[in-house]
Amino acid sequence: MVTEQNIDTLISSVEQAVQAGVAFFQANSNSETRVGLWTGREFLCHLIYWHQATVDGIASVSGGGAPVQVYASVDEMNARSVGRQAGKSVAQLLEQVGSIQESLISSARSISDPNAVVLINSSGSGMSTAQRLERIATHWNEHIAELK
Repeated sequence: MVTEQNIDTLISSVEQAVQAGVAFFQANSNSETRVGLWTGREFLCHLIYWHQATVDGIASVSGGGAPVQVYASVDEMNARSVGRQAGKSVAQLLEQVGSIQESLISSARSISDPNAVVLINSSGSGMSTAQRLERIATHWNEHIAELK
C-alpha cells in the first residue's frame, strides 16, 4: 500500500526523470539517431501519450469516474501517439510535456487513493496512480539511456 510519503518519493522520481529527459531532448532536438525504428522525437511522442493517459485516468477516477481504458495494444497506441503528433517540432512537443507534467504532478498529489486503478490496458490489467508514476519514471529513464 502506497502512503503519502511514498507518493512524494514517486513524484520526485518522475520529476527527475522528466527533467533529465527534457534536457536530453533539448540538447538533441535535431538528432536523427534511431533506436530500432524510432528517433528521439518519436520516443518523445510516445512518452507524451502515456503521460497524458495517466493524467486523464487520475482525473477520471478522482472525479468518481472509471479508469482510462486503452483498447488497442501498446504497440498500436505507441504508433498512434507518433501519428497524432505529426508535424510538431521537438520544441513544440517539449512545451506539451511541461503542461502535462504539471497536470500529472498536481493530480497525483491530490488523488485521495493513489492505489486506485487509473489505467487499464488492452489485456485488462490495471495500474494505479502509484504504479503509473513508478512506470513513467522508469520508462523515461530507459528511453533516454537507449537514445544516449
